[in-house]
Amino acid sequence: MKVSICLPTFNSVRFLSDRLDSIIGQSYADWELIVVDSGSIDGTVQTVDELIARDDRVRLIQTPRDGIYPNFNRGIAHANGELVHIATSDDTMARDFLEKMVRALEANCDCDIAHCPMLVFNVDGVDGINWWHQQSMFARSSGSLINERHKRIAPLDGVLCLLGDNVYSSVTQMLVRKTLFEKVGCYESSWGSLGDFHWNLRAGLVANTIHVPDTWGGWRMHPEQATASVQIGSRGHQLLINQMITDVLDRLDLFLEKRDQVEICGKYVPQARELRDYRGEYEGYSTVLQRRAFMIRQLVDGRMVAWRHLRALLGGGRHWLRDSPQLAASWFDDDVLVPLGLV
Repeated sequence: MKVSICLPTFNSVRFLSDRLDSIIGQSYADWELIVVDSGSIDGTVQTVDELIARDDRVRLIQTPRDGIYPNFNRGIAHANGELVHIATSDDTMARDFLEKMVRALEANCDCDIAHCPMLVFNVDGVDGINWWHQQSMFARSSGSLINERHKRIAPLDGVLCLLGDNVYSSVTQMLVRKTLFEKVGCYESSWGSLGDFHWNLRAGLVANTIHVPDTWGGWRMHPEQATASVQIGSRGHQLLINQMITDVLDRLDLFLEKRDQVEICGKYVPQARELRDYRGEYEGYSTVLQRRAFMIRQLVDGRMVAWRHLRALLGGGRHWLRDSPQLAASWFDDDVLVPLGLV
């Protein structure tokens, strides 16, 4: 068995047929599907049972109702495959998703994660606003490589997470070697619906990633989704992100060699913290006058990040803060974004 697909469900029947169709219809066939259900009463279990009767690659596990991340972890624990994909019940993926992602990891043995673009669609399955290609941390850090196959060398994606935003926007865009979960641990439920950021930060510090631009993982936007209540950019959201960053940095010894801990904490953490704090304060002001006054105060205090911002503005770089992920990539002495050519 090459790929284990973990599908957590709870009263998921509304979108479940679309999700199951996207799995059964994959052009790559060497997979198992582990449905982890938390006591659904809406027909979800019956739908899965009907599929099990037709396809022996599918099995169902019944679990307590204790959140989506524990069910991610139960699926991973039951996985027989070398590679793991988390398939959220309301989303979908391209027919060639597994085929191309498996092929990418087979060709790049030094990578533990295969990643692809996101296709956003609405509750009816109609393509929505394509924010991922322009606004996501991954896209902004990739620059012109976003439409090219490229390799991302650790700890780049972890350092980018230190800026306070998710590099990997959704689990639906990823195929992960099971050994990576053994190295950095599984998902933690104590962080609420933002818990994937905690795992992404851990993984990004140790794992190389191969980006596969010619397939996609879907993300359905609707009011009932797990992240619908998250107020991205709010004070509470940023506080939780900062707490997760602190928690991971306090536990680096669990999954990083000592020399790597010293480099990350001594070189990248201070720069990322300075840039994250500066950007958060700057963007917290609503008028140009307030932002200019803030910058002047920071210049007077001798903060290097403010001087870099000023130099960028004088050089015509109006979007310097938006492009901060590319700035973070420039902190590395070696190439951490390695182009592999057009597909």
